[in-house]
Amino acid sequence: MNEENEDIHEIEKAIILDEDSPIRRMDPDKKELPLESRLDHYIFNCSQSLSSISASIEKADISILLLESAYEDCPESENITPAEFVEYAIENYFIRSATIYDRCLIFVNRLLDLGIANDSIGHQLLVTNEHVKAFKLESKLRAIRKECTEYRVERNKIVHHGRYSDANFTNISAMHKANFLSEKEGLDPVIPPETVDYYMNNIIKTQKQEFIDHLEKIKEKVKQFYDSALPIYGHKKKELSA
Repeated sequence: MNEENEDIHEIEKAIILDEDSPIRRMDPDKKELPLESRLDHYIFNCSQSLSSISASIEKADISILLLESAYEDCPESENITPAEFVEYAIENYFIRSATIYDRCLIFVNRLLDLGIANDSIGHQLLVTNEHVKAFKLESKLRAIRKECTEYRVERNKIVHHGRYSDANFTNISAMHKANFLSEKEGLDPVIPPETVDYYMNNIIKTQKQEFIDHLEKIKEKVKQFYDSALPIYGHKKKELSA
């Protein structure tokens, strides 16, 4: 098995590549899914919600890549400074990493065929559900939530107060903004640019590694969750096929 395939969990092969998936019977000309039975709906819903978890993890990965290059590759703009673009990348990670758990909750709802509307799904509702507890998924969900909410305070500040708040970053960003405005006015930099660059690059390096370590912990908890969820899929398929 090559390295790329090792990144694909068995549950993704079982669900997304399911031989019984209605996607395999789709007419490419009509572009309509043949959802002809409850089993068809179950397989498709599980596949879509499982794919959403993968997508949310990938977006968190992308936000780290964005942070890495944000300062040097900031889009040219008269209003956005490179420091503000770095701030955007940091905020993006806080939000993206938090959504991974939300996607896991939606997947559990589909996996166990609970029939809860997406906008009604929440942590407390799922971890206290008798079916979730019967299949011993409660502890797996709590473990993912613990990792995904590590930056809960920072995320809530962004969502409810408008921006990322960190004293060290704010000071360096203010230096950068002063230099940015001075340059627009044709004036000399307020702070030596190399000093600002040094401090900003240090922040990026530190924050990037912190995010990488954090996301790896989330991925490990998700993998453990997948290990427990895999046999449930086969069990539920048999129930719906009977």
